[in-house]
Amino acid sequence: MRSFLALAILTFTVQSCLSISDSERVPCLPGTDESSCQNLGCIWEPTNDASPDCYLPQGYGYRATSDLYPVENGQAVDLERTGVLSMFGDDFDKLTLTFHEMDDDMLRIKIAPKDVERYEVPLTVQGSGKPLSAKKYSYAIENVPVFSFKVVRDSNGAVIFDTSLGGLTMADQFLQIAVKLASGNLYGFGEQEQPTLRHDMNWKTWGMFARDHGPDGNVNLYGVHPFYMNVESDGKTHGVLFLNSNAQEVLTTPAPGLVYRTIGGILDIYIYMGETPEQVVGQYTASVGRYEPPPYWVLGFQQCKWGYNTLDNMRAAWQRTLDSGIPFDAQWGDIDYMDRTLDFTTNKNEFGGLSAFVDEVHQADMKFVPILDPCISAGEPAGTYPPYDEGDKMDIWVKNASGDPLLAKVWPEDYCHFPDFFKKVTEEWWTKQLGEFHKAVEYDGIWIDMNEPANFVAGSVQGCQENKWNNPPYKPQTDGGDSLLDKTICMDAVQEPGLHYNVHSMYGWSEAQATNRALRTVLGKRPFILSRSTFVGSGKYTSHWLGDNFSGWDDMRYSIIGVLQYNMFGIPLVGADICGFVGNTTAEMCARWHQLGAFYPFSRNHNIIGALDQDPGSWGTDSLVARVARDAIKVKYSLLPYIYSQFYNSYNQGGTVARPLWHEFPTDEQALGVDNQFLLGPAVLISPILEEGAIRRTVYLPPGDDTIWYDAITGEKKSGLIEVESDLQNPSHTTPLHIRGGYILPIQDPETKNTVQQRATRALSLLVYLDSKSEARGNLYLDDGESDNFNLYSQFDFQAAPGVMELETVMNNYDDAQNWRIDFIRINGVQDPVGKVEINGEATNLFNYYPDMQILDILPQNLAITEASIITWQPDQP
Repeated sequence: MRSFLALAILTFTVQSCLSISDSERVPCLPGTDESSCQNLGCIWEPTNDASPDCYLPQGYGYRATSDLYPVENGQAVDLERTGVLSMFGDDFDKLTLTFHEMDDDMLRIKIAPKDVERYEVPLTVQGSGKPLSAKKYSYAIENVPVFSFKVVRDSNGAVIFDTSLGGLTMADQFLQIAVKLASGNLYGFGEQEQPTLRHDMNWKTWGMFARDHGPDGNVNLYGVHPFYMNVESDGKTHGVLFLNSNAQEVLTTPAPGLVYRTIGGILDIYIYMGETPEQVVGQYTASVGRYEPPPYWVLGFQQCKWGYNTLDNMRAAWQRTLDSGIPFDAQWGDIDYMDRTLDFTTNKNEFGGLSAFVDEVHQADMKFVPILDPCISAGEPAGTYPPYDEGDKMDIWVKNASGDPLLAKVWPEDYCHFPDFFKKVTEEWWTKQLGEFHKAVEYDGIWIDMNEPANFVAGSVQGCQENKWNNPPYKPQTDGGDSLLDKTICMDAVQEPGLHYNVHSMYGWSEAQATNRALRTVLGKRPFILSRSTFVGSGKYTSHWLGDNFSGWDDMRYSIIGVLQYNMFGIPLVGADICGFVGNTTAEMCARWHQLGAFYPFSRNHNIIGALDQDPGSWGTDSLVARVARDAIKVKYSLLPYIYSQFYNSYNQGGTVARPLWHEFPTDEQALGVDNQFLLGPAVLISPILEEGAIRRTVYLPPGDDTIWYDAITGEKKSGLIEVESDLQNPSHTTPLHIRGGYILPIQDPETKNTVQQRATRALSLLVYLDSKSEARGNLYLDDGESDNFNLYSQFDFQAAPGVMELETVMNNYDDAQNWRIDFIRINGVQDPVGKVEINGEATNLFNYYPDMQILDILPQNLAITEASIITWQPDQP
């Protein structure tokens, strides 16, 4: 041990001032010029590119003062700070780094001050609890020139997490770790409106701090998800979570690498080994919480507008959508339904008949979802507004530094208080208010907004104290100028876990958790919650929409990236406001957006007060927009049994619902950069037209020895780069779709008004798309679409091989499954003419073979889905 430390000290002395390559520099903050840089003790070397001119010397950081020593479920090492260089002061001199071996494919690395209590995120990240048996990783430490460590994938020797770039910092309000990555194929970190799915590695900084700000370039938005995925050179993929809820940022570097910074807590890092991208997401969501299959109706089309202003206008929008023949499942209400924007009220003048209208909506087998904002008005006369009176009595409010309820200004006319949803008593209050509101308006789900938390004044009505929490020494690259207080509450406000400074970005998470449990009590069924602000693990409780987007072509394109990222983050039910929220759309843009948005997992048309109506029927029931929306939405409805099954697969096995091509083709260099197409599940590829005036686009269909792609309309086989056409003026054209060979899709007839009526037919078709081996597989998940007892379901697996297809019942606990039947089967890719078909050993002549298209259609007669069946086909006999 003595020689190990002596070598480290000698090397530190020699190398502390050596130059570092431009791509591997770690910026020295806040050095902005030569003088300030050198005064800090950093190196000043200007460059002609985006590399930092002022950077940390190699000797900066910590060194090990012990070897690795055993601890429960892992090993630890003690560290001591080198030198006196301090960027923002209050550095901790002694640290302990612990490797917790949580699972064979999951490693936790915790770096914290030694013998100092620090804030840690109040969220449990879980391993499987199983003993390690075939660990996929190893790790090692170095002490030259300063302490660093590496995590290695054992199967291929790839170094997947390497801190040898240096720069490790652990100060009271500035924490930093720099990482050299396995490759530049980096994805994740949110929430922002990122222009590409794969990160730009040329010194790009992304801030993460929950904020009321619409998608608009490099700005921190509503949610915080410090999780990334990195594809290694051989296609194997791993994921990393930095579990931290303070204001934070990440800087990408061309090393390739990243520098992660935060201003509180500890460095708490979780590595997920994969190996496939979908396995990474599955491991991540298994540890932080998975999204349950949503109520079935939520997958249908929905619409809303902030600015109906009257019930008559809301009803008119609802009716004209129905009159347009568009499948339609839910009408929503924005804040204009409320009495003076007070939660749990309705405007008796303009929306006096809302309850009766909701009853009418229900009679049409549809649903209603209202909005709620968290800030509760404190200005109503005593005894007239129970939500405030009861909340005040139960002491549920977020407090200011003096211990009084913090005064904010949001939508209500008077000042308001924010409930502290971390308190158990607040959840009791929230459940009661939701229950009383449901007696007045029988809603079917709840939309929670403004929960970053958003505030129309900086900090509070009374201002905030001058202290290190409200004015930290370093502010990550977040919007709002030099202040963290802009558009939110004081950082020294007090909540149940402690300072708001620490838990700010978890406010939406805490509200979603309370709302989820409350709705289970109030509704007695599977809850549906849509939340604007989200955090790590929010997918266990809520869905998300991408916020107050703009009616712009770029916004439409970037929405695909947001949907894909949120699926990586474990929130698969996500979508953007179709046609855009802010501004006036055009007929062409709205039509194209419906061609895309129909296939968002969460599909809703919504726009802002003062903007022109943009629901599909508002353009005219026989208009271009109505026709295009109707055609696209019908295709989505036909796919709902397949899509719902993907949600079950995501919940049961992990993985995404909407996914990028590289999740299925991680070794395909071109697929790694595609972000204007996306898959639903592994099989259905959506490639929308995203440019104004365009009727054609290039589509990438990854080729491969076993890979076949089928045009969803014509059945033609395609691969590689192809051009597709979708002309809005041609009624036969719709969203370009391709189906991947090797998969079986359960579908339903979309010629119904909504999902309730569609499901009532209990009739299914199976679309089989054979791969080059004439094989395919698929599954179907069935339940009642609303029960929160997930034991009451049925699952069926489908397998196809040359000349045969088998239908197998895996689970059958859903009683109504016995009434479901298969009345049509289409098999694509049958190369030889078919002369004989048998169903369970009995010949049938109810089939047709189309040699030009290599399609075999079979018409079973009331084939029960619960019946284990074998279907065979044989060639014509000579």
